Formats: sequence, C-alpha cells, structure tokens
Amino acid sequence: MFGLRLAGWIGLALCLNTIANPVAAQRLSAELRELDAKLPGTLINNPSVIDWEVYGDEVASEPVIDQSIPGGGAALKITTKRADEYIYTAGIKLPLIKSIGRGEQVTIGFYARTISAQTADGKGVVRVRFQEDFEPFSGFGEKTLNIGSDWQWHEVTAKSEFGLDRKNSIVAIQFGRTRQTLEFGQTIIVKGASAIADAPPMEPVEAAAPSLPKSLQGLGTLINDPSKENWHFGSDKGTVEPLPDAAIFGIQASRFAITESGSKPHELFVAIPLMADINEGDELIIAIAGRGNGSISEGAVEAQISVRVEEAKPPYDGFSDNRIALANNWRLVRVRTRADRVLAAGDAQLALHIGGAIKVVDIGPIYVIKLN
Repeated sequence: MFGLRLAGWIGLALCLNTIANPVAAQRLSAELRELDAKLPGTLINNPSVIDWEVYGDEVASEPVIDQSIPGGGAALKITTKRADEYIYTAGIKLPLIKSIGRGEQVTIGFYARTISAQTADGKGVVRVRFQEDFEPFSGFGEKTLNIGSDWQWHEVTAKSEFGLDRKNSIVAIQFGRTRQTLEFGQTIIVKGASAIADAPPMEPVEAAAPSLPKSLQGLGTLINDPSKENWHFGSDKGTVEPLPDAAIFGIQASRFAITESGSKPHELFVAIPLMADINEGDELIIAIAGRGNGSISEGAVEAQISVRVEEAKPPYDGFSDNRIALANNWRLVRVRTRADRVLAAGDAQLALHIGGAIKVVDIGPIYVIKLN
C-alpha cells in the first residue's frame, strides 16, 4: 500500500468544523502534479488537505496528528452524538477540482478507522455518494461501508450517471444514522480509473509549516509565536502536559489540570511573550484555540480561564482583563481589546490564568494580532 504525506493544515474545524477552499485547490502544487502523474486516471481532489466541511446537528470534529496514521500522519476525528433516522443528515463534503463527465469512471479511496460505534459488531457505518451540492442533491454510486477499529484503506468506484460540475458538486461521506466516533485520513479521488490502490508507490509530500488560521488571515500583524517555543508555564497548584494525539492548526495542544480546590488563578498559568511594540489605542485580537474537559475529573465544573495583556515583570500591570468559558468542543475563542498604555516589544506578555476551581483545560495555539 502506498502513502502520501499530508501537506499541512489549512484552517481546521472549530468546532472543529472546517471549510475547504476549492478555488485554491484548483492550482495544484508541483508535488501534487507529480502525484497526479503517478496515479491511475486523473486526480480530481486535493489529497494534501483535510480541512473538509463537516455538517450535521450534534456533530463534533477535531484534527489529530500522529505519525502512526497511514498516508500522512494526520486525520480528522468525527463524533456523531445523536443517531438520526437517515444516514445523510451528517457527513463530510469533499470538494472537487475537476468536473466529472457523464459515463466516466470515478473512484474515491480513503483511510479510516472506528474509535467507537453503537452497533452490534462495534464497527462504524458510513455511506459514500457522488452528488450535486444543492437541492435535490442528485447523485449516484451510493455504497455503505463498515469501518473497523484498525486503519484500513477503503475504495468506492462508480460510473457517472450524469455530469458533475466541480463548482457545485462533491463526494460525500455520510454517517448520521449511528452514534459513533470515526477518524478519516488521507483521501484521494480520481476519474478515469476503477482502482487506486494498485498505483505504484508514491514519494511522500513533506508537511508544510503550521500557518495562521484562515479566519485570522489579513486582519493585521501577528505579534507572538503560536508554536509555544517561547511560552512559559507555571504549575504550582496543577499540572501541564503535552497532548501527543491532538494538534490544532498543526501545533500540539497542551492539557492543564487543577485537581484540588482552593488554588488561586495565577497558580496555573501560561505566559506568552509579545514581540512587537504596542501603542496606546492599538486594537488587538486575542484568539485562543481551546476546549474544556470537565468530564475528566470528578467534581469538575465548566472550564473558565482569565486572559490579560500585561508587563512581563512585577507588578505585572496590564489591561484587557477578560474571563472566558471554554466549551467541551474545540473552538477558536476571540477577545478584542484596545491598549490603554504603551508596551515595548519584548516587555509585554499575554497571560492565561487557569487556576481556581477544579477543571481540565486543553489549549492549542494562541494568536495575538495587532489590527491594521
């Protein structure tokens, strides 16, 4: 079996719901053009991203990075919290970069596994469908698959019953009929071929460096390092540990835990250096990728943290004192504030105070942007 390394995260789902950019996907990189030449048929999706649109009520999604995941070391975890009568009520939309003509053979292949499923055999249940992305959602090639607990490569092939325009059509992976948690890895769609797995081995495409989420791009200047390389953690009354199986926007998440009541907010904290001048009147956006995890500790309450911009030395005078609550799903929480003083580059920091009530909080990257 071959493997193609994912080229990086392009705006993951927060909740984590993500929406792919089909316009950008049309312009394939040199690596993907090389991949296209090696594949049977013609490549009609961008397999180097997994920022797919996830839809459905009570569906949660989050990215997972683990080098043991075949095909690139990354996947999108999907949890359907409620079983619906119809399987199509929840799913993933995979955009196309080329149209499909009437009568053409089209094949989708993808890695997947089941974490848990409320089925008799414990296997997940999904349906693959080639279709238009507007009512009445005409389509073809429906096939239902059982997904086991081990990573496996799955393929579905169909003959197009009518043409599908790349701008208004998708391949859907649907899973709304079962309460289940699934992980979907690298996905390849071709036309003009009835199989993908017999393709010759492919060289990996190296992962791109983590980038600013799409929702924050173009707003202004990033004035901190989201990679956590220069973050300072304090844990007098709690613990901090990395989460090796959770990465948000390509950056490993960290877990903060307060397990005993009575701590002060600053007794579990993270301080993030701000590396640009801040002038009085400057507007800032603070974006925090985080989630609460109240189910982990008995007696845990809703996860709340405090955020402020302050001097990086005693007495830590600052501004923008905000208290925010984190939901149990990953979200990119934004705080907008205006500086009431001058802070020189390197003399300021963003402080998150997590201590206080018993809680568990997962924090991914944090972005501080000085607006244009």
